[in-house]
Amino acid sequence: MSGKLNLYTFELYVQTYGGQLALDYFKDLSDFAERADLLEPFLGVGNWIVAHLETEEGEEVAWENVTLHADDVKYIGAVRDAARGLPCGTAEEARQLLLSLVNSGTVRLSEEPGDVLELDHAFADLPLLSLGLYLAHPDVFVPYGFVGRYYLLSRIAEEFGIALPPVPPKQNRLERWLYYGQVCAALQEFRQTYDLTPPGLLAFLYDFAPNYVTDDLNDDLPHPRQAWLLIGGVDNGDLDWMEEQAAVEQANWQGNLDMRRGDVCIMYVRSPVSATHSLWRVVVDAYEDPFFHYKHTVQIGQPLRLPALHFRDIAADSVLGQNRYVKANLQGASGKALSRAEYHRFLDLMAARGPLPEGVPSFPEAEAINLAALASERDVEVKLVEPLLHRAGLEAQDWLRQLPVRMGRGERVYPDYAIGLTGKAPEQRVRALVEVKYRVGGERAWRDAFLQAKSYGLRLGASVILTAAAEGVRVYERRNDDFDFAQGTELTWAELQEGERLRWLSRLLSG
Repeated sequence: MSGKLNLYTFELYVQTYGGQLALDYFKDLSDFAERADLLEPFLGVGNWIVAHLETEEGEEVAWENVTLHADDVKYIGAVRDAARGLPCGTAEEARQLLLSLVNSGTVRLSEEPGDVLELDHAFADLPLLSLGLYLAHPDVFVPYGFVGRYYLLSRIAEEFGIALPPVPPKQNRLERWLYYGQVCAALQEFRQTYDLTPPGLLAFLYDFAPNYVTDDLNDDLPHPRQAWLLIGGVDNGDLDWMEEQAAVEQANWQGNLDMRRGDVCIMYVRSPVSATHSLWRVVVDAYEDPFFHYKHTVQIGQPLRLPALHFRDIAADSVLGQNRYVKANLQGASGKALSRAEYHRFLDLMAARGPLPEGVPSFPEAEAINLAALASERDVEVKLVEPLLHRAGLEAQDWLRQLPVRMGRGERVYPDYAIGLTGKAPEQRVRALVEVKYRVGGERAWRDAFLQAKSYGLRLGASVILTAAAEGVRVYERRNDDFDFAQGTELTWAELQEGERLRWLSRLLSG
């Protein structure tokens, strides 16, 4: 958490016409049956505001409420009525209420036999469920309008100092349902801290805050660091959806937590075509979404339609056919890492079947490491260490060279690279440190570099330290509040050009 709500700024927002419109929109949701927009992202408030702001004085507002489907109305009403009949005055009572809804088997969603609320509904129908809960207990629960956009809620929480709890493990579905209650508790605590009404909280959460938190998405994407294979079309209508998306701005997809903004993805549609379909870019780093079916999700955009390359041709290729996921018939989760050679092979094979669209990214050929061209420690930094940090997904602003650190009675030392620096002296902390040497002649020299980095790392609370030289890199993770030379991981520069070793290091450095 890094900030808090500036009440003066928020009051200025409330006094604007747009702020008043947002408050009016959320003032009373009891007419939900006539407001299908409440199930849209951000509860549909943006469309409502735009329709009114674009209306000239004296003109009729171009807005027409859309009626909810009768089944949805029954669903929301059933949850509301069941929740009203249960106590919800304490955190434990709220937890027991959530458990009762999905476990009691008494919340009937329709007249069909056995159609009762169950745990599976908690993820597929969270907008319906959360709206019913809010209607019953607006001072305890919050309607959830961030489906497929949990990363935005995380950004808002960080920006305004809302203490969201850690996301539960993927396998524990019940805890992920109860996590919704914990999120609501954090938001309600925020509401009470700033003396907001329930409609005021919703105006903040779904209009003020999303506009306040910058979302660069497709603007100036960095060059891809890694290529990935995404899987779609698993008997779920993905193909039809993709065919309709001529220029979709953004979509959430099952991904890999190592996916970073700017990375390039080839979409393979498993059914009904078993072929490549399109190329996408990662527009938001992958993240954990507690309310997404697969939990690990990535925001993708900028789709480019590709020539179809069928699985039989992929499997028969001398390069792609050796990929372990291809050997497994591309079964399993979406988000498979591709080597640069595999990615370019995909492009070559597709180009043989039809022209590739403009804008398809490519990776430069990896330069051979010429140790003879390194003449100093600074050469190692500029030609080896800094390119490695970039490949690991860091930008120049993520590190600081020669950070002055006071170690004792007037003694100052200067770690070569401090990554993830926070705080001010003497309370500075870092996520990782890199100590660079020109050449190391053997284990004794590696140990001396390690001891030097270790002293800095313990002083600055680092989780990871690296020692680097022309001969390679060694990585040490902090365990039991210490670094152990014997447990370091030794890597060559060639191993860190791409692949699993680089992604592992990226995870360590990015925290």
